[in-house]
Amino acid sequence: MAVVRYIIPALIGSLLWTVGLGAQAPTGSITGRVVDSTTRQPLAGVTVLIEDTQRGTVTESDGGFRLSGVPAGTQRVRARRIGYNSQLQSVAVGTGATATVQFALIPSASILEGVVVTGYGTQRRVAVTGSITSIDAEAANVGVAPNVNSLIQGRAAGVNLTQNSGEPGAGAQIRIRGGTSISASNEPLYVVDGVPIPSIETEQRGRGIDGSAPIGRSPLNLINPSDIASISILKDAAASIYGTRAANGVILIETKKGSGSGSTIEYESYIGRSSPERYLDVLNGDEYRQFVQQQVTGGNLAASRIAGLGQANTDWERAVTRSATTSNQNLSFAGGSTSTQYRASLNYMDQRGIAISSGFKRYQARLNAGHQALGGRLRLNLNLTGSQIRNDYLPFENTGGFEGGVFINMVNFNPTRPISDTDPVTGLTKFFEEGPGSQSVRNPVALANQLQDFGKSTLTLGNVSADLDILKSLTGTVNVGVNRTDGTRTTYWPRISPVGAKFGGLARQSNRDNTLVNLSTVLNFRPEFSTRHDFDLLGGYEFSEYTLSEFGAEAQNFLTDAFGFNRLESGVPVQPPSSYREDSRIVGFFARANYGLLDRYFLTASVRRDGSSRFGTGNKWAVFPAVSASWRISQEDFFNVGPLSELKLRAGWGRLGNPAVPPYASLLLLSADAGSRAVFGETAVTGVAPFRNPNPDLRWEETAQTNVALDYGLFNNRFSGSLEYYVKNTSDLLLEVAVPQPAVVTNRLENIGKTRNRGIEFSLDAQVLNRANLNWTAGLTFARDRSEVVDLGGRTFINTGDISGQGQGGLAQRILPGEPVGTFWGPVFVGVDAQGRELFKCVSTGASDTQCVNGQITQPARDIDYQIIGNANPDFSVGLRNVVNWRKFDLSFLINSQQGLDVFNNTALVYAAKSNVLQDKNFLASALNDGVGITQPQTYSSRWIEDGSFVRLQNVTVGFTFDLPRFTGAARGTRVYLSGDNLLLLTDYSGYDPEVHTEAGLVSRGIDYLHYPRPRTITGGIRVAF
Repeated sequence: MAVVRYIIPALIGSLLWTVGLGAQAPTGSITGRVVDSTTRQPLAGVTVLIEDTQRGTVTESDGGFRLSGVPAGTQRVRARRIGYNSQLQSVAVGTGATATVQFALIPSASILEGVVVTGYGTQRRVAVTGSITSIDAEAANVGVAPNVNSLIQGRAAGVNLTQNSGEPGAGAQIRIRGGTSISASNEPLYVVDGVPIPSIETEQRGRGIDGSAPIGRSPLNLINPSDIASISILKDAAASIYGTRAANGVILIETKKGSGSGSTIEYESYIGRSSPERYLDVLNGDEYRQFVQQQVTGGNLAASRIAGLGQANTDWERAVTRSATTSNQNLSFAGGSTSTQYRASLNYMDQRGIAISSGFKRYQARLNAGHQALGGRLRLNLNLTGSQIRNDYLPFENTGGFEGGVFINMVNFNPTRPISDTDPVTGLTKFFEEGPGSQSVRNPVALANQLQDFGKSTLTLGNVSADLDILKSLTGTVNVGVNRTDGTRTTYWPRISPVGAKFGGLARQSNRDNTLVNLSTVLNFRPEFSTRHDFDLLGGYEFSEYTLSEFGAEAQNFLTDAFGFNRLESGVPVQPPSSYREDSRIVGFFARANYGLLDRYFLTASVRRDGSSRFGTGNKWAVFPAVSASWRISQEDFFNVGPLSELKLRAGWGRLGNPAVPPYASLLLLSADAGSRAVFGETAVTGVAPFRNPNPDLRWEETAQTNVALDYGLFNNRFSGSLEYYVKNTSDLLLEVAVPQPAVVTNRLENIGKTRNRGIEFSLDAQVLNRANLNWTAGLTFARDRSEVVDLGGRTFINTGDISGQGQGGLAQRILPGEPVGTFWGPVFVGVDAQGRELFKCVSTGASDTQCVNGQITQPARDIDYQIIGNANPDFSVGLRNVVNWRKFDLSFLINSQQGLDVFNNTALVYAAKSNVLQDKNFLASALNDGVGITQPQTYSSRWIEDGSFVRLQNVTVGFTFDLPRFTGAARGTRVYLSGDNLLLLTDYSGYDPEVHTEAGLVSRGIDYLHYPRPRTITGGIRVAF
């Protein structure tokens, strides 16, 4: 923090000192409005720039804009927005006067239009040499969009998003061109208005029932998608400007700003109804009674079991799930004067889960303000967000290894039991349980209602920036940002519940505080040459300091449930309180140069030198260079290829880093173990012992990426897109390695191993129709990524992917050289024998081997042939989107698909088992006809690896835009709409959803164990501007 304290005044002072270097020139203002040329509706989020300068603004919801401090004289003004052809107009600006200019943008699919955010600056799309995907957040924000990830899915080639679960507020796993690391993070870097967002959850884990608990919430949930103006995804060497944090790609988020074109008020409200999209097929009460009777008749069960059955016919899945509502309210104010612009917004969202006792609420206020001084040469900007989310967690099993939650008991609990019954003595109605006190099988409805698990996170995100035109061609920028989240997780298991009974009630409270302070300074030099040359150069410095602190306390054996988790001191602290703190810093120096010749040949080169406190003394600094170039072949005189109107060749190479290892990983770490105490006299002293070995040579994982692409346009760019091929080679993987024995800690972290990703991406944007009252645009994305483990540092394999569930254990996946991460490894199932025993492929050990007959065996593990039985990675993914505007009506839909992926149905392995009835538990109906005997155990094998290919109708939206009658006042551009999310899922997978991500071990993927199902949601909304 001392660095920030001294650097900020010095930098701001040096910038302000240069103000007197030049006299102020006479200025005026430019105002105007931008509309769609087809529908004549106003366009928000259009970038309006004075050509050959960095002075610009963004249009408001009414399409209006204002540029102040514009030098007097004739100026060229350009309007750009994704999906439209840019327009350039000349306007005469008088001293102290306001000039007016109107734009009517023509829809276009051309990928060469618009301005692209590239990190620490912007660039004309035609001059872009790297792989950057831009998403129009306004167009993507349809249906229920609780967070940023909702705007990305299916809209960018090579960006694969897997929703962790359907629970409200649940995060998502995003992979840009596949994962590259085995032990470090594969999540991209998020940057909001120049401030990095740490990827760690805002709250700690809760208290697991019989294992680990579900994780907390992503910090992205604290950002309202309606405040986002644009999203840019840096996928290749373009991300190298972020150096050590860029190996997994960078997602740049720009929020909406005020335009100063007059005051506007915008209100949007939608209400949605969600319901389960699919159900598991478990036995109902009648089917269960009939099965028990058959087993009694067959001699497999005692006759007394019939008398022990209840008379109910309870569908526990439908008892645990429900139709749930989602409500979202947005209110924004924008306006200003020629020198000052502002935009303020308020948001409230209440999303109830389709499983009872689960939900998510968000409260947010945001202010963006800008002020221009010194004739527009000095531009001050403020972005400030205050947000709070409240989570009602459901105890369920999405982590793997977590047993005893709601969904397990939903499948397990006897369907002949009622949800509740009446006590004959007291006459009170209470939840039914199998008996008093602690129980291993619990009423899932009671479990969801009795257990309390709440989270509350508060976000403060803001930055202050100053841009000064030191000279006509030299601009300095200082940006200071803070991102702080404070999360609390509170859990209580009542004494009266079958879970809390064995503890006499259990309460836990934990806190987590994340704080990131970021300072960046940039100088941008953009000289004016002839029209033949275009050149700009930027250089900068960035400092980031990150602090994480945690605290947790737990107590048991309460006399009453009345206090819940609010009075820990009234219980017994069986475990001592815990606390933790970590600090880390990154310092970076960077530079980037762009050169263009004849608007035809382009070259970009960048370099960044980063230093991190996380790594060893000899490897704290590293250099990350990148270079890329492009050639607009279609601008050559010799080019005349029929329908081809644009053809551009791009190529680039860059080195990127991944720093996602814990702080102090290079040092010897000690831990105080409350379970290891020594007694000196009458005093107990807690022991301290090493728990991590040092490695002073520890350094970054590094990814070298090469990208070759061809951008094309057909029929005057009515059809356009890109075809890209990339190779990512990652070296110095961070893996645990055994150390010579004897040793207190048996391994240490070292840089060994390599992985490789190769893939192709294809995108097509089409202006299918563009007529007076009809406009139809479409987009297609295709991606195919092939990952491969090249080297494991001498190891032949690493096992991972926990197998979860009662009576189960072991690992389902194996990381192997030459194979992708996510490879399933296990026995090959070949059938069931006459005795109802599973048969597996085996390898005979010789003539004396009487177990392996005809290559088939029942159980002896020594002969079973273990081999690769599946791959959790898709062969390819596809996204298809369409938008049709007819008069004042609009229709859009989004389809995404993944093909060729395998899913381990861990749910079926455990619960498609007739043997469950031996323990008075229910099971999946698919087990009735599988031929396996009632006394036979279930074994993990290829039998449980299913094809997870799917096609999902992600969203369909129909809208109507109109102006309210005059007597309502100045309301304009009112839009009503009806939207549906997750409307249709086409798949052969038998579980809830093939898009799964379970925390079942190191980089595990494609494992489904009773996930919270994703809902189908129908939403109706209205948006009106004044």
